[in-house]
Amino acid sequence: MDTKQFEEQVKQFATDWQKRLEELKLQFSLGKIDATDSFEKQKDHLRTLVVTLKENLDKATDVAEEKTKEMKAKLEELQLQLTLGKADGMEAFEIQKKKIELAMHEVYLEGKKTFNVNFNQALQLFDNNAQAFKTGLEIVKLQFSLGKMDAKDEAEQARKAINDKMNELTEQYKSMQQTAMKSLEDFNTQMKEGYEKMKSFTEGWIKK
Repeated sequence: MDTKQFEEQVKQFATDWQKRLEELKLQFSLGKIDATDSFEKQKDHLRTLVVTLKENLDKATDVAEEKTKEMKAKLEELQLQLTLGKADGMEAFEIQKKKIELAMHEVYLEGKKTFNVNFNQALQLFDNNAQAFKTGLEIVKLQFSLGKMDAKDEAEQARKAINDKMNELTEQYKSMQQTAMKSLEDFNTQMKEGYEKMKSFTEGWIKK
């Protein structure tokens, strides 16, 4: 994969996530998707990414056999965490969320040890998606918190705040399409900043 192809894939990633956020926002506003279903949709997308990363690992023929074996073990652990059933409430969601995020981190750390240029590009795309996935999980967490709100006014206020935040994220990904073509480093920084802002927003609402 040359630099131009990689940049185009990063740009396409931003476009795809923008569309997914718009779809999620629409379903959320219409009350057509609950937190459990939303979480499953996020996991389905990540499963596809794991398969793609495995395929790229198989193509990296110059990676040491031992490193390939270790990397596949990390990917299989992540796949396992993504198939442990639906989360039927906030507690189950938090347990799964923690394990999935840890497994994603382990995949990234192990992947950096392969020292293969093409695979590292695929790993970078995986990491971008991982950051977006974590941002999506913060939205799911807010959806679960809605179910625990007794007061109708409070729930409506939270629903509006979540919708506004999803609008903000959608606009962020629109601008990131341009950033991807100018500086991948800036793009990655924006990804991490977007997640941190979403996490801070989530924690603020749940503490209320």
